Amino acid sequence: MITVNGSTRKMPESPSLAGFLRAEGYSLDRIVVEINRAIVPKKDYESVGIKEGDSLEILNFVSGG
Repeated sequence: MITVNGSTRKMPESPSLAGFLRAEGYSLDRIVVEINRAIVPKKDYESVGIKEGDSLEILNFVSGG
């Protein structure tokens, strides 16, 4: 199990952060991701893996006024 924005979830099929985010429908250029309280640089999304027990916080930027 992992935690995503405070909700417990099953481990994703794709263990890569980028694969998980794409499967969840996130636009990678409009988000900031923190794993276990550490911000993950966008350049590392493809190489960073998600492990059992990880806690993710995903902030999605929206435009508006």
